[in-house]
Amino acid sequence: MATRAKSDTVLTSRGIGLSASGVVVGGLGVGFSAPPLVYIGVAMVSVVAVAGLWMLLAVNSFLAQFPYARRDVTPRPLTVGVPGRVTVSISSASRRSSGATVRRALTEALDIREQASAELTGGLGTKATVSRTPEKLSLSYALLPSRRGRWPLGPALVHSSEPLGVFWADTAVGPAELIPVWPAIVDLSATAGALMGHSDRVVLGARSPAPDDASLREYREGDDLRRVHWPSSARTGTMQVRSDERAGRRPATVLLDIPSAAEALEWSISAAASIAVSVLGSGHPVRLLGGTLTNERGHHLGKRHPEEARVELLNQTIDLTSPASHHTSTEQLLRAINHAGDDLVQGEVLVGVFDPLDSACLEALAPLGQAGHAWAIVRSESDSDEDAAHCATALRRSGWRATTATTSDDLAAIWTILLTAGDIE
Repeated sequence: MATRAKSDTVLTSRGIGLSASGVVVGGLGVGFSAPPLVYIGVAMVSVVAVAGLWMLLAVNSFLAQFPYARRDVTPRPLTVGVPGRVTVSISSASRRSSGATVRRALTEALDIREQASAELTGGLGTKATVSRTPEKLSLSYALLPSRRGRWPLGPALVHSSEPLGVFWADTAVGPAELIPVWPAIVDLSATAGALMGHSDRVVLGARSPAPDDASLREYREGDDLRRVHWPSSARTGTMQVRSDERAGRRPATVLLDIPSAAEALEWSISAAASIAVSVLGSGHPVRLLGGTLTNERGHHLGKRHPEEARVELLNQTIDLTSPASHHTSTEQLLRAINHAGDDLVQGEVLVGVFDPLDSACLEALAPLGQAGHAWAIVRSESDSDEDAAHCATALRRSGWRATTATTSDDLAAIWTILLTAGDIE
């Protein structure tokens, strides 16, 4: 969005000293009736005044010639760990060749920089590339987001000064804005077929649908080999499987237990979002429940437009925060469990990303695991975390396939083992 630039002009320490000295010398000249001192004092103050006038004219000339600024952030939203790029363009209001010399002189004399939060740059300094033409001054630099949320970016500042160094001005171009950052997404697409395919076999017994009841898609790990459509596989060179229309749209629910610690919070949200995104990528609707993601926001996404659903799903995670207390966290999770249970459809897949749970939550989760298609990852502080191990054991007794994982574990490896090995002791 293009916005008008604003400028702040600052009197430097040299300018302050020169002005004060001029006043003092002029005052002494008046006190001692010494005209030369008065002239010197007036000259010193006049230098500051002329420099101020010069700076004012220079800033106004810049604002007149380059009144608009535009910031483009790609991709938008950003994703933790995925590089992005910012381009700030300050455009001239005129395209006439008669003023090209003035515009070129202005762009060559100006320095431009942008303020970005450490969460957007990964705590590192930005190396910007500046390009100058008579019509436009552009700044481009890379971002490497390190944390989910909304973080300030801008404004860009164009620095200018007059020859005597008495004044300088920083002209803000483009407003400051909050840039959304999605959580880190781990690629789990290779095992999405195993997750949803297991539910298909439980409910449909791996029957082969009639041709008019089937569509074809690429084979995914976990798909039943009896569904392979060999003629199409031979024609395309890749294994194609029949996907029953009813089974292919089987929904999934991801339950998220919101931790209180910052590192645990980001890991859990990343894990839940990665699983949900992989389900969407396999062609199944999914919903994410937990924290504030309940009621009207906790509906299945991806029934018609998977890519739009992916954006909406990840946008839901941006503003998730730690609960105020353990009691609040338990209430939020119980509300999510009850919501999932009330709206559960036959054959729906359940996946939970939990911290060690108390008896109330375990009791609420027990009925959801009886259908045989519920999976859980219980976050543990260490490999010897007894609370997490006991929680996973209790879930397995209720029919869940459960394992423990620390924030340093490879999520893709843990997820693959959980899906392919079933119960993990």
